[in-house]
Amino acid sequence: MSTTPFSAPHALRAALAALAALSVLSVLFAGGAQAAPGCEDPPPVRLPVSAEAAAAPDDALNQLATLAREALAQSADVRGAQHGSRAARFDLDQTAAAAKPAVGLSSGLGLNQSAYDGDTRRESRTGSLALSVSAPLYDGGRLGELVRYRQRMADAGEVSVGSVRERVVRDAVVTALERNRYTVQLVVHDRYVGKMACLVRMMEQVVELDRGRSSELVQARKGLRQAQLAREDALTARRQADTRLQQLVGGLAILPWSDAGQPLQELPPLAQVVDEIAASPDVRQLRLQAEAMDAYARASRAETAPQVRWQVGASQSRYAHVDTANWNAGLTLNLTLADGGAATAGSNAAAERALAARRQEDALVEERMRTVTTLHDAASSARTRAVQIVEVLKDSELVRAATYEQWARLGRRSLFDLMSAESEHVQLRLAEVNAQHDAWSAVAQLRSAGAGLLPWLVPELAPPGMR
Repeated sequence: MSTTPFSAPHALRAALAALAALSVLSVLFAGGAQAAPGCEDPPPVRLPVSAEAAAAPDDALNQLATLAREALAQSADVRGAQHGSRAARFDLDQTAAAAKPAVGLSSGLGLNQSAYDGDTRRESRTGSLALSVSAPLYDGGRLGELVRYRQRMADAGEVSVGSVRERVVRDAVVTALERNRYTVQLVVHDRYVGKMACLVRMMEQVVELDRGRSSELVQARKGLRQAQLAREDALTARRQADTRLQQLVGGLAILPWSDAGQPLQELPPLAQVVDEIAASPDVRQLRLQAEAMDAYARASRAETAPQVRWQVGASQSRYAHVDTANWNAGLTLNLTLADGGAATAGSNAAAERALAARRQEDALVEERMRTVTTLHDAASSARTRAVQIVEVLKDSELVRAATYEQWARLGRRSLFDLMSAESEHVQLRLAEVNAQHDAWSAVAQLRSAGAGLLPWLVPELAPPGMR
């Protein structure tokens, strides 16, 4: 009579191993309410893409506005643009002052000594005082065009400040969203690493009872190391985003918030953004520069026109005890008969610069139209992708549960199948996070390419034409 080699102690150990594995997997993969000691999930964190996320656009908008203000306050580029704008205003004042009467005052004091016949010497004191007032009377419109040129350049300088501010705000918002992306990714990675670490500990207990399952322990340890490597990559990316953000906002404490992109949930219509391109700071700056060059070309042409000034003056002098007083009034005329073509060349050069600025404006508008079309499509696609991933995640939850049942109770799946299902679920979570942040970032850049983020977040710091 044959006997089975499977003794009672072996059967007992196998049963205990199966019960231990069942307990482990029920905690880790079946989503049970109870958790083994040391294997509890981290406190629940509302992912930014969760369907249950409470909309708090006002709070998030205030945080983005605070971020934008701090970035503007810290930016050396903004301060440099402000100095350039103020210099352009002073140039305007200097040019406009040339049309106002100029008042001049001159005086002199001296001592004269004369000799007669070699010995006789006479000394006398002299003094003079003169006052003159003059102003341009006619210059062919040259001065008025120069004032218009300086006015347009000053306006372009002010718009340039808005353009630099817009770029700084856009970089700060996009960088903050990237930092938030990696922060939320770390939540997902931390949970996955925690689950895999718990699985390794539990499988070690199982292998102590059943050495035949050592390969499963090797699989679990491999999965843990892979999860740790992925977490380290996300941590490195978050540190780099932290560094970039600190460069933009200095020491401002910016905490990650799960609703960071709630204000960016709304996707502006493409036609609206396209219409707003003409009012963007970069486009307006080129338009103002072109208008300035047109005015400068007219001023250059007027250089050959007659230049007429009026002048009134009075003077008083004393010489050898003799006082003399006089006054004068009159007109001065300057007429350029030939300048070798200098005025024409200057006018043509200014006209070409005006055309160059207009061609740059046309090219920028075309580029912006392509950019906003691409960004609008990217934002729309990312939003659709996020919604679709949420639906796939629901199926992934069912697959995880079914895989657990088939492995733990029916023995039809391996531990490798179970870990693959969990890994796939984690990748879907990360894809969900990336899709939502891609949508938010695209919407932020889309707004920046149109009317701008500056009038939306901090309108008090936007140039008057952008408010």
